[in-house]
Amino acid sequence: MSAGSYSVLAKNAKQLIPGLAAYAGSVGPNLGTLKKIKDRQWNLGPKEHKEQKEMWDECYWKKGISQKYNMWVDQELHTEVSRKELAQLIQWKVDSWKVATVSLPCALTGGYGLIAAPLWLGNDTWMPSSMPQTPEALAEWRASQDLYRYKYAAACIYPFKWWLEMTVHIPEKYHAGWEEMFEKNDVRRDAAKIAHVSKMYECFQPFTHIRRQQARMIGRAMGIPTFPTWSKICLHARIREYWELIVNEDFMVRKQNLLATMSDEEVQDFAWRRYLSPYDKKLTREQVVQRIEDYWTVLGEDFMTTGKFSSVFVITSYVFGFYNEPAYLEGDMSELDSNDFEGMKEFGKDTYLQRLEFENGPLRDQVEAHGQKKLAEIEAKLKAVQ
Repeated sequence: MSAGSYSVLAKNAKQLIPGLAAYAGSVGPNLGTLKKIKDRQWNLGPKEHKEQKEMWDECYWKKGISQKYNMWVDQELHTEVSRKELAQLIQWKVDSWKVATVSLPCALTGGYGLIAAPLWLGNDTWMPSSMPQTPEALAEWRASQDLYRYKYAAACIYPFKWWLEMTVHIPEKYHAGWEEMFEKNDVRRDAAKIAHVSKMYECFQPFTHIRRQQARMIGRAMGIPTFPTWSKICLHARIREYWELIVNEDFMVRKQNLLATMSDEEVQDFAWRRYLSPYDKKLTREQVVQRIEDYWTVLGEDFMTTGKFSSVFVITSYVFGFYNEPAYLEGDMSELDSNDFEGMKEFGKDTYLQRLEFENGPLRDQVEAHGQKKLAEIEAKLKAVQ
């Protein structure tokens, strides 16, 4: 994660007005694209997608965001929305969440939240993509986004692995794919085996049963704001909306074979929005395309026929693996030797001083008196023997 600095603040202060103007100009076209998608979902989508299907969960009925019922791949979306419009909408969604995270507190506090504006402008992490106005500023913005992903990607995928391994037994037929999924970023993984793991994961934990902590971990690794969430449903909805648009773009690109017609920059952006190709790796087009094709394999063999895709947990764990870079870990082994109660020493300071005073005062006097008494008894016994 990039650190706030005066130089970044000065740069973003100059870009603030044109950046927000560019964002404001993108609102109309993207809302138009979003309306087309929502109209098709309402008129042509499955009944469950419109009604937020109710499910029986152990002891009560509830409405939840389900991958099975609420994430729909529109196989004819290309008839009304182009790939570029869809790609712009995906990035605009993320930008809108970032802008709302800052603007809503300002609106709710009557503008007093603007006091914190320098903290927002002093860091590229939460800037919308419309903010950079030069190629140099855009490169710095992308580097900041990648640093944030590097920081939280490993912190997301490994707890998922540990939680499941501690909770259930991994069947032997899934062992190979399970271990492949958590390889480091520069190791090419067997996508077919990982796609097979989705059947097991969906059985043990469907997307409906996401925990609040899991939602926050995925959100942070994705680089989207995790505050305010109010409840896990708010973050849950952001994750669902993002990946629903992503898989719709995947289907569109594969059905029309658009990857071959895209420029190198468009292919890199396509992969970057799926967390497949960090900009600092400077991968060639062939390497990026290979990662995209492997990712498509992870989506599942039925994706292009039925529109059904692998578990969101498996997909996110796989793509975050490309940011699983040990060099970006902030901790080291020395932390294991530290005192677990280091933060509590100040609370025990007075008690410690009282103990010292007691040991060097009343306790020492008692020990000395007891010792003198014992010496006197021993001396008396010796005299009696003589």
